Amino acid sequence: MKHKILIVDDEQDLRDLISYFLTRANYEVALAENGCVGYEKVQTWKPNLVISDIRMPVCDGFELLKRLTDTPENDTPVMFISGYVGGDEEELRKNPHCVGFIPKPVNRAELLEMVKQALPA
Repeated sequence: MKHKILIVDDEQDLRDLISYFLTRANYEVALAENGCVGYEKVQTWKPNLVISDIRMPVCDGFELLKRLTDTPENDTPVMFISGYVGGDEEELRKNPHCVGFIPKPVNRAELLEMVKQALPA
């Protein structure tokens, strides 16, 4: 069975690039353009991992993580991708759902290795 990964990012080009990398590595992928849409997809699609940007209009990564944390039956791990790695990390890192950070620009090998480590074998 393929692992399911939801990519949440407001930049379509980045969503498409990450989707391409993950699909080629034999993962099932779904996309969302902000945290609100991402949260709804988590509820219906039940991914094994969420990869989310931090800074997005409408509903950002902080709001997505808060909603996931406030949903008792949800234990979906979240990996954040951001060009602003540094200041936001500490607050997000404290949350048990947060399993890591991927810096922009995305490196294919690094992304795949981090995803592999975040998912159960």
